[in-house]
Formats: sequence, structure tokens, C-alpha cells
Amino acid sequence: MVRGKHDLNRNLFGLCQLILFIALVHGGGPNARFNWIFFIPIFIIYIYSVFFCASDSAPSDFSIVTSFMGLIPTASDYILLRDRQPELQQIGQKKPTSEMTFTERLTWAASLLATSRGIGWKHEPTAHIPPRPTTSRGEFIASQFLWLIFYYILLDIALSHVQENPCFRIGGPSLAAFGWLWRMTSLVYIVVVYCTMSGVYAAVSIVTVAIGLYEPRDWPHLFGSLCDAYTLRKCWGRVWHQTLRRMLTSNSNFIAAVLHPPKGTFTTYFKLFTSFLISGLMHASGDYILHQNFSQGTSVQFFLLQAVGITFEDAVIALASRLGYKQSRIFKLIGFIWVFAWFTFCMPLWLDPQVHAGTIGGMDRVSVVQLLLNARFSAKWSDVANSPLFFGHSTY
Repeated sequence: MVRGKHDLNRNLFGLCQLILFIALVHGGGPNARFNWIFFIPIFIIYIYSVFFCASDSAPSDFSIVTSFMGLIPTASDYILLRDRQPELQQIGQKKPTSEMTFTERLTWAASLLATSRGIGWKHEPTAHIPPRPTTSRGEFIASQFLWLIFYYILLDIALSHVQENPCFRIGGPSLAAFGWLWRMTSLVYIVVVYCTMSGVYAAVSIVTVAIGLYEPRDWPHLFGSLCDAYTLRKCWGRVWHQTLRRMLTSNSNFIAAVLHPPKGTFTTYFKLFTSFLISGLMHASGDYILHQNFSQGTSVQFFLLQAVGITFEDAVIALASRLGYKQSRIFKLIGFIWVFAWFTFCMPLWLDPQVHAGTIGGMDRVSVVQLLLNARFSAKWSDVANSPLFFGHSTY
């Protein structure tokens, strides 16, 4: 029995991707001024799928919708705002898309959609992504295999904890119910997302580099270094994946250009809050498909709270700078503690409605780590049980 008026069809999201691809190909031609028409069916199909459809599996629907939650902002960026921004160009591109042949535009559009971070494009956020690999093809594939193993083991450990933690179960207690030490376990969810996304990314990089479709330098790590995680701004701007950066900044810049907020610092923070608001609305589509209402999800509140935290953080850093304090190891340590405490505080707000609906704790899985631990425990228990001293038995 479906939960919505109609069953959710994930193929409709694929259709939206196809329409977006066609729009990109068409947009470089002489009829580019009519390109906005392609946005309409994408918007209608997405709204219909999220708000009027749902299957009998809420966790499955949540997974599907969150996978495609960037469709509307991306379509807005690449279709509606295309003529309002510098032309989308690959690094080394010789001519504008309007002068390309149809076949060249097909390749151009496919390349653009294949990299949400803009790797190899002029809008690549170089300062916000890890350095590009410089190893040979063989060395890159070998290193990615090792990373893949690492991600799998770490994910297995994280999910093993999730399965044993009552706060991650359907209808379980809040992650904030048992004090701060227990509340810290909400950070395991960050590990799950990190390992899942990085694992998929590493697997795709191995295949595409092995067949010669891409070079190792096209695959910088998806996430940044934890060494930069001593401020919220750096966490969201460097450490966390930057796959949404382009769509968020382009749309927030456009909104700021239309509303004309006071220039200077106010505009900077207006764009910051707008970007996090858009991100919250994107994630809220997953909330709705999960709960079938607007009241239970907390994505908008959570992401706006990040903008509040960054604003507060900037004010404290600016005050410290005026008082003559300079960046040092001790201040970085304070920063790491601040960031850890911040996410320990706010993650339950976002996660409680999701995990209690079964998005993560209800998964059926076989844990390799648990199997190994159980086998080792069983072997040790067998040795103890067979000991002549067990239960007072003796050979003497």
C-alpha cells in the first residue's frame, strides 16, 4: 500500500536529468533565449514526485529523493541563470558553446553534469577542494582501492554502533535524551554519510580511470582534511563535500542581485543565510517524502542554524583579532572543541525525526566486523569452556 496518492517512480527523476541535459545542449544554440521552457517540466515533475507520490517504504523514498534533491537549484543555475553569469566553460575550452557542433555540445553537457564540483571547469572552487592527485594511473587505482577498504571498514563499524544504539531505532528515544556523552553518538551519522559518499566516489574513480575515461588528476578527494575543521566556516566550506556549492552560491547571488540588500557585510551574510536556506529547503523535500507532512522535518531549522553559528563564530574571531590575539595552536584547539560541541548540540535536532522514521537504524545488513568479533569471542569462549579449570573441573 502506497503512502501517497501515487506510487513514487524514481524514473521520473531520471527524466528530469535527461531534460536538464537536453537544455544544456540546446542552450548553446541560436534559440538559447527559449531555454527557460525546459525548467518548467523539471519543476513540475519534481514537485509532483515529492509532494504527491510515496511508496510503501518511507526510508527508500527518503533515499531516492535526497539523491535528487539538487535538481531544482541545479536546473535554476544551468537553465534560468545561465545568461546572467559568466559562460560555463571547461578549462582550455577554445570556443563558446554557441559555436560548437551538436556533437561537441553533447560531450560538453555530459562533462558538465558529470562534475557537480566543477572539476576541470573555470568555475572550479580550487581553494575549497583538496589538491588534485599527481600519481600515475596504476598508483591512483591502488590507492583508491585502499581508501575503499578503509571506507568500508569505518562504515561497518559506524553502522554496527547505529544498530546497537536505541536512539537510532524507529520510535526510539531522542539522541539528546541521555546527556552530552550519549548525545555525541549523533556524530556517527556524519561518519556514515562521509564513508558512503566517499566509497561511491572512490569506486567510480577507479572504474573511470581504469578504462581511460578520466585521469587521476580529475579525482581530488571528495572531502577535505579534518585538520581544517577548527571553524564552522571551514567545516562547511572546505572539509565537507562541495557538491552543492555551485548551485547554492549562484542562486543566492541572483536573489541578492534582485533584492539589492545593503552592500558590504550585510550582503555577505545575506548570501550566507540564503545559501543555507536553499540547502534547508532542498533537504526538506526528503523530510516531506519521509513524514508526508511539513511539520515533522527539521532540515530548514538545522541549516539556518548553521548560518547563525558561522555568524556568531565570525564575530568572536573578529573580536579576538581586534584584541590582538593571533591564530595559534591553542586557538585551533579551542576551535576544534567549539566545532565538536556545536555539532554535538545541533545534530540531534536534525536527526531525531529522520532516524526515528527508520532512515538508518532499520537497515538489514551483515557486519563483517561483528562477524569477526563474534568468531573471535566464540573461539575464546570455547577455549575457556574446555579448560580443565572451568566450573571447578580438574585433571588432578
